[in-house]
Amino acid sequence: MAKATAGTTVPAQPLSRGRRAIGALWRRREPLLWAALVAAVVVIQWPMLKGWYYRATGAPAPASSIAWRTDLDAALAEARSANKRVLVDFSADWCPPCQAMKHDVWPHPQVEKAISAGFVPVLVDADRDTVLAGRYEVSSIPTILLLDTDGRVVKRNNGFLPRSGMLRFLNETAE
Repeated sequence: MAKATAGTTVPAQPLSRGRRAIGALWRRREPLLWAALVAAVVVIQWPMLKGWYYRATGAPAPASSIAWRTDLDAALAEARSANKRVLVDFSADWCPPCQAMKHDVWPHPQVEKAISAGFVPVLVDADRDTVLAGRYEVSSIPTILLLDTDGRVVKRNNGFLPRSGMLRFLNETAE
């Protein structure tokens, strides 16, 4: 058979044996590759998906023993007198990874114990306290900061941290 292009006739080239084999291999493995791609996206986006689920179902977060403060200046004064650092969580109600942390990270007994042992925790709604968010250059949420008693950033994490990551974050900064 011949193909006509722009007024000329060109004989059709049969596919080489190698190209046919690759095409057959792709057709057999394509569903597996798509499944692997979808699985990778789900794993990477898991905190976001969990947060959406918690918001959509209205699931209440488990009780936490962390006594979150909302006044940074008072927390800094408390940290000075207790010789602790200040842990600041910048979050928002609409933020799915923030909701996932509220449900899965903060109520965890090991996280609660680590925070009560060495930190004064402060919860800041980044939408409501834009001055404080601007002061600490918070450009994404959740953002977790560890501050010294003068309010200087010792360590920063932008984004979701699972329990193990939060414990590592807290333990790496313990004096």
